[in-house]
Amino acid sequence: MEGVAGFRFFLALKGEAKREEVRARFPRLVPLLKALGHQVEAQGETLRLVEPLRLSWFAPLFCDHYALLSEGERALALERLVEAAHASAAAGEALVEGEGLLLAARAFQAGSQALLQGEYREALHRYGEGLGLLEKAALPFPAAALALLALAQEGFRPGGKGRETARKALERAKTPFAREVAARVLAQGTKAEDPRA
Repeated sequence: MEGVAGFRFFLALKGEAKREEVRARFPRLVPLLKALGHQVEAQGETLRLVEPLRLSWFAPLFCDHYALLSEGERALALERLVEAAHASAAAGEALVEGEGLLLAARAFQAGSQALLQGEYREALHRYGEGLGLLEKAALPFPAAALALLALAQEGFRPGGKGRETARKALERAKTPFAREVAARVLAQGTKAEDPRA
């Protein structure tokens, strides 16, 4: 990854990164910071993007840089793609257009739209479609996708497979988003089983 777009994609993947890690990857940091201007926030030695993660800007960066990533970075990029799809659905963005892995992102975005509207059966269908596209491409299931699937499963049939799916998501979680969603499903199940709740 090089240039302003590569730097922006790197920060989007990491969520936040220590200045030392950023300098190791991008030795000419000052011109990149100037180019992005107000889009990057520095808090002490930590850098992060100010704008919220959305498919509208993340999807093109994903398409341009995904093939250049290491295997571990690809797994993280898929996590962030699912997270961007959910955030875009919550923000009311139009469904993402594209081919390849963006078809999976579109399915996850549609699943999140349905989930947010309480249409759990439709959400299950769309999340299943997205996971099927990843499986067809021989890619692992992102924890964020499993966590959202668990939310839809619990909404559709409380006490069903949702908790099991959430546990799998929590084991694989690479991002705070995936951990938070999976933990929420597990907490809901605990409250439902606790007679004092």
